[in-house]
Amino acid sequence: MKKQVFQKCHSLTVIAILLLFFQTSVTAAPLVLSRPVPLQAETIDHLRQAHANESSQWQLVVFGFAHCKDICPTTLANLSMLIKAADNEQIKLDGTFVTVDPDRDTSAVLSDYTKSFGPNIAYLRFEDEELEQFKATFGVEVAFYTKNEGNQRNYQVDHSTTAFLIDPEGKIRVMFDAVQDAISVAKLFRENKEFFKS
Repeated sequence: MKKQVFQKCHSLTVIAILLLFFQTSVTAAPLVLSRPVPLQAETIDHLRQAHANESSQWQLVVFGFAHCKDICPTTLANLSMLIKAADNEQIKLDGTFVTVDPDRDTSAVLSDYTKSFGPNIAYLRFEDEELEQFKATFGVEVAFYTKNEGNQRNYQVDHSTTAFLIDPEGKIRVMFDAVQDAISVAKLFRENKEFFKS
């Protein structure tokens, strides 16, 4: 038990440090991890369930919310482009959009929203503690503005834009800015095919 807690804390610490480094970088660039970060079995199960338990796929995970007017649509358009770019290189890749705003993002809303970006993008919707744990696993930060008892519908959400490329074994292998780095990641697919066979 202590070993599992230590491993989880170690993984979260590594991710947090990498996110700090990554988000303060002056130039955007994908971060290929020399030591991949293994995810817990429960997290891997959630990701596989989003895609009908497909275990031989790479996963590209992003966080956001369906009511976002600019960043999230750009993120999902980039995710769709990357899935096509991976397919062109015979890399099996699925995308997963994790909502950080389950109060407004119902399953029906998320289903319609993700379908508009392509058939290989699924969604995950968690609430309360389960959402907090999932966000913490990836070191995702979220801030809600003007959300209060009198305003439960028209509020703004700020969140991390880091995307996570996860190998079929459930290890985070690449982290990048989902808005700025999509073209660099597509280049990674073309120029580093051996990386995706490991």
